[in-house]
Formats: sequence, structure tokens, C-alpha cells
Amino acid sequence: MAGDSMEWIGLIVVAAGAYFLGRGSRSTKTKGSAAVTRSGLSSASDRDLMLATFRRELANYLVRFDPDRFLRLYHKARSVEAEIEKASNKEREAHFLLITKRYPLYEDFDFLGTREHVLYADAFDRHSIDEIEEHFLNLVKFHALQRADDKDWEFRGPATSDRDLDHLEKYIPKIKDTRFLQKLQAALREFLAQRTATNFELPRGQVVYETSTLVVFRVPHIVESRYGFHFKETNEFGLYSVYYFDDGGRSSERFYRSDATFEAEQHLDHLRIDESI
Repeated sequence: MAGDSMEWIGLIVVAAGAYFLGRGSRSTKTKGSAAVTRSGLSSASDRDLMLATFRRELANYLVRFDPDRFLRLYHKARSVEAEIEKASNKEREAHFLLITKRYPLYEDFDFLGTREHVLYADAFDRHSIDEIEEHFLNLVKFHALQRADDKDWEFRGPATSDRDLDHLEKYIPKIKDTRFLQKLQAALREFLAQRTATNFELPRGQVVYETSTLVVFRVPHIVESRYGFHFKETNEFGLYSVYYFDDGGRSSERFYRSDATFEAEQHLDHLRIDESI
């Protein structure tokens, strides 16, 4: 029995050691410590990648849900990270104790925690946007705390950056243009499915199709067939043009953002994806 008890004690000690090593607790290693090992640096690299993957999982959902809202969240995350970098050791320790109390293990940072085959749309639908955003910020906070006080994280980059922020600001318009293009294409399909011979006999500039959410106009043009789309709910305007080549077998289609006069032709810098977003 005594031998069994010693074995259990040994297991507990090993498990506890693995726990604290896995957490990268600042109580075992500080930035001023010279005890940096190759295994410690490798572990920090692995944990850095794990946290980045968790953040990317959340960010991918959030930026798709509301691009502008995610941009505001990213700005907030940049500020949070900067504050932690400037904070005193005492302030960082307080942050660290709070966040590790909420997330005792790295696996607790896995917000969804679902089976591999469960669709993200299904998993995220169980949580509010506020909850998802809060978790994203906590991931950024913990990452910043590790970089500030763990020597093994010395060569790990920050969770956020001005470079990524710049890319995000340029990427969001592409998401919006992709959504608008898909919306315009769906409206065109709806119109073409409901069209009648009368639609094409009406004078240009007249309404050729209307529902509670959509109005389609014939738009005058010298060589192209053009239709203007007004989305009532969002008060957006789109323009569709098609040019038929002389051989009668080819055509060229274009879609634009436009204005109420359908004179503007704003290029849609959309993503090259088929999936509806």
C-alpha cells in the first residue's frame, strides 16, 4: 500500500509540473531570467502558434459577421496590447492572475471546443457576438502578457500589428464588394427569372421590375444593355451591363456599384471566391 501511495504522489507531482510548464507561468521564469533553453523556446513557439490559431478561428467569423465591427475590435486589441506592454510588473501580474484563473489550461482558450467535423456556423451560433469578441481580446491579452514577462517569448511577435491592421483596412472593402456583387448577381437572377416580353418593350429609364425590396430600371446606353438595381432596404444601387459581340455567340458582363442616376461605375474589387458570404 505504501508503494502505491508513493506512486500516486509521484504522478501528482509530474502532472503538476506538466501543468505549470504547459502554462508558461511567470512564477517559474521571468524576463530577467537567463534560464532560456532550446526546449523552452520551442514550447513558446508552439504555444504562440496555438494562440494565433485560436485568434484566427474567431477573427474569421467576426470579420465575416460584421467587417466594420471587427475593425473596431482590432483597434481595441491593439490598444490593449500596447497598455500591457507599458504596464508595471505589478499591473501585469494582476492581469495574469485574473486571466489564468479564468483559463487554467491552454485548452481552455479553445472557445468552440467542438468535434472536428462540427460546422463553425453551428458552433458559433451558440454564443453571442459579445462573448466571442471578449474571448478574442482575452487571447490577445494573454499573448501580450507572455511576451512581456517570459524570456522564452522574447522572439515571438505581438498578437496584433500595424501591418496586419493596414491589411485588414484594405481587406474589408473587398469583403463588402464581394457581398454586394453576390447580392447584385442574385437580384439579376431573380429579375431574369421573372422577366416578360413587356419588360424589354418599356422605354429606357422606366421600372421594369419591382418587389418590396428591389427595383430594376432600364438604363440607356449606346452599345450595351444595362439595368440599374435599387436595393430598398439598404438604399444601395448597382449597375449591370452586358455587351453582345457581333458573332452573336459571345457576350461580356460587368457589375458595378452605382448611384441613383446609374451614371456612376464603381469597380467592385471583390474576392475570387464562389462561396456565399
